[in-house]
Amino acid sequence: MKKGVLNKAERLAFNNFDKWNDVTGVFQEHTGYYYEILGIIEDSVHIGIQMALYNKVEYNEDGEVLIKK
Repeated sequence: MKKGVLNKAERLAFNNFDKWNDVTGVFQEHTGYYYEILGIIEDSVHIGIQMALYNKVEYNEDGEVLIKK
């Protein structure tokens, strides 16, 4: 997968979350919870891409979703 496509997928997911969060105000920006949610969203994008392309999800030695950039 081309890096630009991956970056676009992440940005679209982050923008979608930010739109929702702006309306609900659930997570205050620039806090630990806010950045944790962004990490979960990033992992979710990578899980979706890996499942779509490879029908499996790869993890690193720490058990985190492998981010292929």
